[in-house]
Amino acid sequence: MTATFRLNQGGCIDRSVRMHFSFDGKHYIGYRGDTLASALIANGLRLVARSFKYHRPRGIIADGVQEPNCLVALDDGRTNLRATEIELFDGLNARGVNCWPNTRFDVGAINDLMSPLLPAGFYYKTFMWPTWSFYEWAIRRAAGLGRVKNVPDDATYDTRFATAMS
Repeated sequence: MTATFRLNQGGCIDRSVRMHFSFDGKHYIGYRGDTLASALIANGLRLVARSFKYHRPRGIIADGVQEPNCLVALDDGRTNLRATEIELFDGLNARGVNCWPNTRFDVGAINDLMSPLLPAGFYYKTFMWPTWSFYEWAIRRAAGLGRVKNVPDDATYDTRFATAMS
């Protein structure tokens, strides 16, 4: 797909170096200097993730660390990263979080239809009949934003917070 929503000149990107990346299994083109968010916008993508509880569509509304909506997961195991903070590189594979099978068609969006029946602060353990364990697997699977792969973290950090909580 071509970047149909990008200006022909200006900005802080290098249009001489094209980078190929994919989002939710579809391939796109960006340029050196792009963030994942700017490349997605340039390619016409507005839907980047889904909300936690009702799986409502979420798009990019800010830049940098202020962005609350565009959480993505990368194939290297990192998840819940802001697309506005990921520098685009050739071969990047990303996907939206809190959606299955993808952000455009999310089976969990059926939750939005049930929202009038679920008041604010609804406690999911009210599913007690016939037993909590009957529903527990589905509720626990739906909880959280993305899946963390069990791989070692090879990054180096300036600070380490290794406090044991009791």
